Amino acid sequence: MAKIREFTPKKESSKRGIEFEQKIKVHRRGRVFKILAAAVISVAIIYGIYYYTSNASYSYYNEVSSFPRVSSSDSVCLNHNGRVLTYSKDGISSMDAKGNTIWNETYQMQNPIVEVNENAVAVGDYNGHIIYVMNEKGKVGEVDTNLPIRDFCISKTGNVAVVLEDNKATKLNVYDGKGKLLVESESYMDQNGYPVAVALSEGGEVMEVSYLHVDSGQVKSSVAFYNFSAVGQNSIDRLVSGNEYSEHIIPYVGFFKDGGAFAVGNGRICFYSGEEKPVSLAEKLISEEIQSVYRGDNHIIPVYIDTTGAALYRIDVYDKKGNIILTKTIDIEIHDIIVHNNNIILYNDTECIMLGMSGKEKYRGSFGKSVSLLIPTNKINSFLMVSPTSVDVIELM
Repeated sequence: MAKIREFTPKKESSKRGIEFEQKIKVHRRGRVFKILAAAVISVAIIYGIYYYTSNASYSYYNEVSSFPRVSSSDSVCLNHNGRVLTYSKDGISSMDAKGNTIWNETYQMQNPIVEVNENAVAVGDYNGHIIYVMNEKGKVGEVDTNLPIRDFCISKTGNVAVVLEDNKATKLNVYDGKGKLLVESESYMDQNGYPVAVALSEGGEVMEVSYLHVDSGQVKSSVAFYNFSAVGQNSIDRLVSGNEYSEHIIPYVGFFKDGGAFAVGNGRICFYSGEEKPVSLAEKLISEEIQSVYRGDNHIIPVYIDTTGAALYRIDVYDKKGNIILTKTIDIEIHDIIVHNNNIILYNDTECIMLGMSGKEKYRGSFGKSVSLLIPTNKINSFLMVSPTSVDVIELM
């Protein structure tokens, strides 16, 4: 017969077990404390950065480095995601902050149109039929439309939406960066109207189009959204939403970086929410004439003549929901407006003003040379200052 022996743990062993469990509990509490402490520190750092960017003021700028640049009198400069994009009738090139040419593409165009979306670049000739597509490394491909180009835009993924002139209808096609036709559509003036503005979402799957109609002598516009993903496959012509606006022309449309879209016309600014099927979110009726419109990732800034006579211009800064977060009069000519790190930078070829989102003036100064372009860098107070003869790295002090 098998022997059966009862086993009763000694008190000392039981005590050690309790001590072990307590150590586990203490260890777990320690981990939780460390996680909470790390979270608090992270929040404090983020708040500190936000507070600094919102409240720091500067008196002058210091030139950190300077590199020579050669440009023709008819060349134009743009920000290519932190690099200097220069184009003319003869070609287009991208240069880094040290003055090194990253890539160069030659062509012959009469009226070049250039669109930039982060790293993606498209250049084509108005009334031509070829569009060159580039990224940060160089040429990706060519789009041959076989029809005269009237307008186009590019998504950050490199898809290109093109308005083309045909004999009986206006075509609105979408291509990938290598020239493959993804979507083909036609617009008839007596049905859809004439497309006057087009934009692609960040991923290139949703297209926003502003159409102009003339009905019984009355001008009206409509803004339509098309979805080329699986979401839009059951919709007629992939049209997923749209709105009509009587007695308004809407020449400027676009998407916000974090979702949503906008449309700006004479007398009306429209905001839309939703990434796959954008719908109307807010509308602002405008009685003044908009002189120009600038945009940030999630803001739009219309510019008006200041009717009080106290300054040259007035700007309104809208967030993506259609809220005015700042109204400010400006007393310098405006050639460009940049929204960066909770700051608004307004400048022309000789002078610059930096505002916080609260409207606080954080910097006002003059350049020591004629400036074509300012490009923000990764540092809060640092910019590339591009002139016809140099690229300078400057820091506000």
